[in-house]
Amino acid sequence: MKATARDVNTRLATPDSELTAWLIYGPDRGLVRERANLLVKALVEDPDDPFNVTKLTDEDLKTDPALLADNMAALSMMGGDRLVRVQISTEAGGAPVAEFLKDFEAGKAPAEAWLVVEAGDLKAAGKLRKAFEPAKKALAAPCYAETGRDLIAFVDEALAAEGLNLEADARARFLPLIEGDRGVARSEIDKLILYKGPKEVRADGEDTITLADIEASAAAGGDAALDRVVDTAMSGRVKDADASWMRARSGGASGVGLVRTIQRRIDLLSELKSGGPDAAMRLGAPRFGPAADAFKQQAALWNDRALDQARQAAFEAERQMKRAGAAPAELLGGDLLLKLALRAKAMSSRRST
Repeated sequence: MKATARDVNTRLATPDSELTAWLIYGPDRGLVRERANLLVKALVEDPDDPFNVTKLTDEDLKTDPALLADNMAALSMMGGDRLVRVQISTEAGGAPVAEFLKDFEAGKAPAEAWLVVEAGDLKAAGKLRKAFEPAKKALAAPCYAETGRDLIAFVDEALAAEGLNLEADARARFLPLIEGDRGVARSEIDKLILYKGPKEVRADGEDTITLADIEASAAAGGDAALDRVVDTAMSGRVKDADASWMRARSGGASGVGLVRTIQRRIDLLSELKSGGPDAAMRLGAPRFGPAADAFKQQAALWNDRALDQARQAAFEAERQMKRAGAAPAELLGGDLLLKLALRAKAMSSRRST
């Protein structure tokens, strides 16, 4: 069976007792993981119980193809429901799971445990989806990009649990920082809660998160330093970009953080061109000083076509980071940074001739 985007949360939070296996997949790995956690908590009493919850990867199954069938057939030693949780990193890595499900549906493989499979973005013609979607005792649950309304509801619910709420300006600045990856969103919300303080110790009148709080929290997490790194690249200062990235790395900056910062800058420049200065500023574009001057110069340098190509390059770098066995994120982020710096330098040279 296949869940729809509208009912996927409900079907995972209250799983059908007639089902044995679930496939949760999509491009947002953070959202996939969060929904898998939701399902696992609904299926077993203790998701961290090493006796009743077995965790496998596609590398485990590649090494021992019978491992999944053996674990699914094993009885609980301590009593209670058992669960096998499999993380798939590539489309090809899901082949052993697809084969097991076909055997199970045909009555050739016993199942004494629940099966929860997590995967990235899968093709409709791939083996995993072709095995799960027509199966009678399995459910395929896609996790596609959330709408703005979904993201707002998620943020508001998480903050409300700590007695916090967002001002309108703070919301406009915060939401673009976290869209596209539920794991990043959860991390940034936790950072905000830590910045404001838990509700048990927070002072009276400190329950509203302001734009200043968002800026301060982002700067505390190193975003301000990465903004300066991206400034050098998008302005075409190749040597400065390389040197500033090396300094940021020595200070603990991550390749994932760099790519996220690049993506935000591309979005802000696109918003400036489509919606004007006020729209870009509402999303966090710098308003005053050298940072604002640099932003305006970048907007003049990068046309729509160049921004689209930069966005695609950033997307590809992020995709590579999520692949098992890929180069370290810092190297991929640095490579993207220098490519953009060289592109900006070339465009600047053409403008001056």
